[in-house]
Amino acid sequence: MVQLGSVLVAVAALAVVLYNATLVDRRPPSVGAIALSAPVAGDPRVGQTLTAIDVEFSEPVRTATAEQRFAIEPYVAGTFSWDGATMIYTPSQRLPPDATFSVTIGPGFQDLAGNTAPGTVDPWQFRTVGPPIVTEVQPADGSPSVAVTTTIRLTFDRLMDTASVEQATTMSPEVPYHASWSGQTVMLALDAPLSFDTDYTLTVGAAARDTGGSLLREPFVVHFRTVEAGLGIASLIPAPNVSGVSVRTPIAVAFDGPIDSASISGALRITPSVGGDLRVVALPEDRPAAPASPSAAPSASETPPAGSVLELIPGAPLAAHTTYTVTLDPIVRGARTGAGVAASRTWTFTTGAPSQSAQNQIAFLSNRGGVRNVWLMNPDGSNQRELTAEMVPVTSYDVSGGGDRLAYAAGGVVTVVSIDGADARTITQPGRFEYSPVLGPEARVVYLARRDSSGADLGWWAVPLDPGAGAERQLLPTGAPPLGSVAQTAEILPASDASWTRAAAVSDDRRWLLVVADGSPVVIDLAATDAAAPHRLDLSPTQSPPSWDEAAAAFLVVASAPGETDSSVWRITPDGGLTRVVAGVDSASADAQAGIATIEPGGLGNARHVAYVAPGGSAPDALTTAPDLLDRRPSFAPDGASILFLRVRADDPSASAGIWVVAPDGRELRQLSTDGAEPRWLP
Repeated sequence: MVQLGSVLVAVAALAVVLYNATLVDRRPPSVGAIALSAPVAGDPRVGQTLTAIDVEFSEPVRTATAEQRFAIEPYVAGTFSWDGATMIYTPSQRLPPDATFSVTIGPGFQDLAGNTAPGTVDPWQFRTVGPPIVTEVQPADGSPSVAVTTTIRLTFDRLMDTASVEQATTMSPEVPYHASWSGQTVMLALDAPLSFDTDYTLTVGAAARDTGGSLLREPFVVHFRTVEAGLGIASLIPAPNVSGVSVRTPIAVAFDGPIDSASISGALRITPSVGGDLRVVALPEDRPAAPASPSAAPSASETPPAGSVLELIPGAPLAAHTTYTVTLDPIVRGARTGAGVAASRTWTFTTGAPSQSAQNQIAFLSNRGGVRNVWLMNPDGSNQRELTAEMVPVTSYDVSGGGDRLAYAAGGVVTVVSIDGADARTITQPGRFEYSPVLGPEARVVYLARRDSSGADLGWWAVPLDPGAGAERQLLPTGAPPLGSVAQTAEILPASDASWTRAAAVSDDRRWLLVVADGSPVVIDLAATDAAAPHRLDLSPTQSPPSWDEAAAAFLVVASAPGETDSSVWRITPDGGLTRVVAGVDSASADAQAGIATIEPGGLGNARHVAYVAPGGSAPDALTTAPDLLDRRPSFAPDGASILFLRVRADDPSASAGIWVVAPDGRELRQLSTDGAEPRWLP
């Protein structure tokens, strides 16, 4: 029994040993990690000024023993809280910026089993972040020639309290803007362009703070100067607020100097959106290589120099009856050194609708769209819309008898196009300048005057428009108008510069052509196949278009006979017969009964007014009397019931007073348009 008792005692002792070895925790606690609750991104030992210190123990500890052994140098008062085995020390106030701290945990803290940490934890150091700073700014401080539409960008070294930054930011001079953020970067988008050639100061005040509450050490200030507005706008195309614009119009800005093509990207913003090819172009021109006469040598300032036009060619016709808003942003820079940029501009225009036929319509020239082009309107003046959309002035035009094709000259280039603007065909070959087109039978031939690139007179030609119309042939060796039509930008050409206007007329049967060439009317037999010389008449025509008198089977020309100074209306038969009809100036037209409308000189201040000569008569009846207006270019409606004519101001004959109609008896005088030139009532 004694032996058994000894064994039991030994077993019990072994059990105690095993219990102590397996169930009783005798390992002392330790510090696993020390960290900041609000570190700066990328550096765990740099903290915000508002941060707690987290001490993670290897196991739960008796909190009082750990708190008593926590130390921070320099001392910062604070409070303790716990999250499991993690002690959190939260300073009672913001830590000073850009300061270094050391955290230690002394020996003697105990775990829940009473085990005591034997030694001191190595000091753990951290520092607080300094005041926030701006690491990058655009435009940079001291920048010259800053675009007036620039977006200002400020990048900080950390995330910022966005509201405090926006409230602390000012611009001087004051400029409205709105802020947007992307991480540490704030973008200040201007609500209106800055002023040109102006010094600006941007200030971010010291009240701006980061997300941790740290303030700027001092205000951040940047200075810059905007670019000089050295590039001026000469014209806008289409012109502002014009209605009835062609759906095929280019959208362009002509500047007063050459453009740096690298600066145009995104320069035009259009609503509704219009896609197309934005480019820098030089306007076409028909200037002589060496001026042959003063009248053929316009000064270089009369049209923009080469490469001075910003032009958008839409990729598709614009929408009809639609108002477009165009904004030119102030980013287009001059090509010359120091030329600066052009100011912003916003304008609107409204399109018309394409016409399928011009029959019983009134065609006229107008520069209301910014450039003199062909326009069309109903007989009552309604639905005025643009047919051509040239960038240089149209000088003359003709419409086919069927009203479906149009031929016109602009800048010495003749174009034939369907009346709806489609199927445009350039007739003029490179190295030539051509003028005064007249369409032949069924619009298969166009008659025109031609010069070469040096200005040499090549005379009058018949140019086929389809393969079955024969070969091109010369009708007269000389008689083309001079070069320089692009300089004639006024809506109404003065008489001294009107040689580019319609200088030819064709008989109704398209057999005979009369041209005004070299100061004389010349009758040409278009059916002749031999070398018979054209018939030149001994008259001196005025600078006005000839016309065809169907009833009399003759041409009408306003001209003076040899030795005379006053002009008259003359009938010229195809065989060269001459008949003086009545005194007249400017031009004349006949109705189907051989009644003649002309412009009668005389009256107060040598006023010129529409007069009507009845068939077989010789005494004109004056139909208009306005003393402050002069009348020009009379022509009849197809039914002969109205006379269409142009009026100009007596004090400024280059200023149109609109297009009017009046009955042959002087009644029903009314205005159809407020502007325009060269009106024609089409059959």
